[in-house]
Amino acid sequence: MSDIRRTNELAPLLVGVPQAPSHLWVRGNVPTMPGVAIVGTRRCTEYGRSIARNLGHAVASAGWPVISGLARGIDAAAHKGTLDGGGEGFAVLGCGVDVVYPADNRGLAEQLLLSGGLISEYPPGTPPAPFRFPARNRLIAGLSGVVVVVEAAVTGGALITARLALDQGKDVLAVPGDINRPTSEGCNLLIRDGAYPVLSPEDLIECLERILGPSPRSATPTPFPSGVALLDDLLEQSDRPVGAVLADLVKAELAGRLRIKDGVAGT
Repeated sequence: MSDIRRTNELAPLLVGVPQAPSHLWVRGNVPTMPGVAIVGTRRCTEYGRSIARNLGHAVASAGWPVISGLARGIDAAAHKGTLDGGGEGFAVLGCGVDVVYPADNRGLAEQLLLSGGLISEYPPGTPPAPFRFPARNRLIAGLSGVVVVVEAAVTGGALITARLALDQGKDVLAVPGDINRPTSEGCNLLIRDGAYPVLSPEDLIECLERILGPSPRSATPTPFPSGVALLDDLLEQSDRPVGAVLADLVKAELAGRLRIKDGVAGT
């Protein structure tokens, strides 16, 4: 596939990711700001599938990139909702970007490429293997400013992603579910331990704006001074949420308009 490229464009988003790769393989585009990960079990209920699709639609409509893993179930539903909302969807794979797993999501992957992209740390041709999927979850968390768990058992990839996000200092949100259903147990435990409960798409957007700042389709970018400035000074002088300012800094660095090193931002 001639559209596959190797890139280090996403390095600013992967700061703090354990054993972050020096480069990634990409088909399509890359996110230009921290996204919102929507993850969950492959063995989801119709309840979970519907909510994941609605949340993906809401996040995409607000302008944030949606990050997930292209797996069956919750991941696929979130990707479909992203497409419904006309947003940018990115799938982080546990195989080469030319392989696409599972095969029955190949059509969905091709749709994501129209505005988003496929991302992997594994070179083209790498087949899927069980050990590669937990490893890729650290990249889903790294590319995201917030992780939303829709439906998940206590064991499984979604809870791994949530724990990795917490280790990286990210916020974790969860959708509450039936206390008697195993696929809701992971989410309910996350909420018990402090995760914000997501009660509706509108509730999610309000929470994201508290954490990340105004949605990209309504936000006024942070004005950065010419020359150089300490990051601490930029955060202190801005009246916007810290998460929003940091997201703008990362976006500016990814676009090549700003360079950040050792706590100093320079134009």
